[in-house]
Amino acid sequence: MAFLPCGAGELGGCGGHDRLKMKPKLAFAIRAAILGCLFLGTAAVAADSKLEAQLVWGTNDKDSPNPNHKPVDAKVRERLQQLPLKFTNYFLVNQKTFTLPATGSQRVQLSHKCDIEVKKQNEDEIEVSVIGKGAQVVKRRQPLPKGEMLVVGGNAPNSTAWLVIVKKLE
Repeated sequence: MAFLPCGAGELGGCGGHDRLKMKPKLAFAIRAAILGCLFLGTAAVAADSKLEAQLVWGTNDKDSPNPNHKPVDAKVRERLQQLPLKFTNYFLVNQKTFTLPATGSQRVQLSHKCDIEVKKQNEDEIEVSVIGKGAQVVKRRQPLPKGEMLVVGGNAPNSTAWLVIVKKLE
């Protein structure tokens, strides 16, 4: 069926649209269903996410030269040992929990030399840019369902490395 402007076609103007009228209760139900779907679809997409970021130092040294650095927890250590990294020890330099808005991005300072900018791509995918000394050093985009970790890193002096780990908490 083609919709024609008022006054055109075989139905003879606006009066011809009377054939298309629905019963009021049915029309209300259809409108309510459409609005409900729109609202639920928007609400599902618009959820904020609670994330945790960790700045980690990887080394083969038994201890960190900084007494404030503590070994990473068992789950993080297990995940890092699954990666093709050459280090035997990993120390937590800093850890921050933050809320990632449904749209836009969130910048988080992990040290005086290291920030990250996290952007939600969709409900289960994020993009992380690591900024070292004011310049972007690495950018990575990947799905991040609850409980999973995104790991990026780079070389540091004396055959060590820095790693940034981002986890979705909720």
